[in-house]
Amino acid sequence: MFSVVTSTQPAFHDTEPTAKVGEYTHLRHRSAILVRGWRQERPDAFTVIARWPGHSGPGRYDPRLLAQTVRQSGLLVAHAAYGVPTGHQTLLSNLNITTEPDFQAFDASEFEVDITVTRSARRSASLGMEFRIRRDRATVCLADTEFGWVSPAAYRRMRGRHLTVDWGEWPLPEPIGRHLAGRADDNDVLLAAGSADHQWRLRNDVSNTLLFDHPVDHVPGLVLLEAAHQAARAAAGPTPLELTDIAIGYERYVEFDEPCWIDARQLPPLVPNRFAVAVTGRQGGEVAFQARLRGLRTPA
Repeated sequence: MFSVVTSTQPAFHDTEPTAKVGEYTHLRHRSAILVRGWRQERPDAFTVIARWPGHSGPGRYDPRLLAQTVRQSGLLVAHAAYGVPTGHQTLLSNLNITTEPDFQAFDASEFEVDITVTRSARRSASLGMEFRIRRDRATVCLADTEFGWVSPAAYRRMRGRHLTVDWGEWPLPEPIGRHLAGRADDNDVLLAAGSADHQWRLRNDVSNTLLFDHPVDHVPGLVLLEAAHQAARAAAGPTPLELTDIAIGYERYVEFDEPCWIDARQLPPLVPNRFAVAVTGRQGGEVAFQARLRGLRTPA
């Protein structure tokens, strides 16, 4: 059972981008580090401060930023407050995110958000966490997730021959149209054409350091989340969409050395002007992840 590392003073712990916070968040590119500080409010409850970059382009705020904020906040609290060894490997079981409809952020300069992190589950080798992201005291996002950890030795046994990869040496198929995936640049598109309608092949372009910060031995969970998001947009389009709810569960690792196929199926909406999509990722005939995405159809 992990135990909280308490401080004699309820001080705010500054974590400006340093080697230590990079170690806590498992990131190498300083520009990707969002979290700036944390403090313990009460047993199993913490406040994390994050700084978001300015956004002056079209559309609402990038949902990848919300997912990365949840990820970094959870890792920071796990390592800094609960003493989880930074050398252990992270295992992400599930992630659920709900965003306030119409949330927008058109600030030209960066600004701060605060995240309330609450431990929700007590298990011997994992931490269940709940997150409330606020901007100017208004809640803009709710999330929950469960992280697990394994030692380096156990991870080596678990991964076997997949422990090492020739980073970036796999074939990179052509992306689908960026407008279908809801992205402005081709290197942000994670989908290539598949063999059936509403089926795509995952493409892992490691030149995109927002998604692939550093070499790893399997496709990161947030990359699969973004692929599910793009698949939902491609399946439910072409009308403009605003994603408000994501629920994803991870069942096995996705490897770089064989194709991962992503299928999307529209579900009956519960109310008018809504959409719902079920997304499944498969590799080697086995289900790797499943996601449900919901949102609003917005005026053009």
